[in-house]
Amino acid sequence: MEKFFTITSAKNPKIAVRVAAGHFASSSAHRNHYIDIFDLKSSSSVAREAARELAAPYLANTIVDVIVYMDGTEILAAYLADELLQAGYGVINEGSEIYIVTPMIRADGHFIFHQSVQEKIVNKNVVLVVASMSTGATANNVLECLSYYGCKLAGISAVFSAVPEVNGREIHALFSIADIPDYRFCVPSECEMCKEGRKLDAVFNSEGYTEL
Repeated sequence: MEKFFTITSAKNPKIAVRVAAGHFASSSAHRNHYIDIFDLKSSSSVAREAARELAAPYLANTIVDVIVYMDGTEILAAYLADELLQAGYGVINEGSEIYIVTPMIRADGHFIFHQSVQEKIVNKNVVLVVASMSTGATANNVLECLSYYGCKLAGISAVFSAVPEVNGREIHALFSIADIPDYRFCVPSECEMCKEGRKLDAVFNSEGYTEL
């Protein structure tokens, strides 16, 4: 695997991710870059800076009752809630309550919420927070789940997104393919690197990567 390089946010130099070029596989796709966002999910100082940027589109005009987080982004989601609840002129959620929850996945691949969570989210205004999106397929499945519970989608936020929108809704991402212009992904059967006989450098999931 090639060495990591760092991409820094144009809006905030304190926000950065490490990126490596290579041949990487997840459970659903192959990619030519691995994006390491561990610090944004685990470092309190970096997550707080990221949350400030992610909160900007919602502060003045978006009521948020619930933040649904995916991919281990609970620390980022907590700081996002804190930013949305801050006192200040034009902060629409000031003095409110925001719940932070995540769905569980059933054996058939569909998402569902525990009974204790359902009463907090039914018919509420929800912001979805994800770590990384290549196709938006997982986000679509979560949105389908939220629709079932009557949730009103207030927004979608991501650390990295290769797509500008999901189901017609803009994704507010800290990083996009504009930051990694040659970023590519595909289903395993269509992977050019596999066809060329190039072995995998690593496999990864939301927890991190394992070199092969």
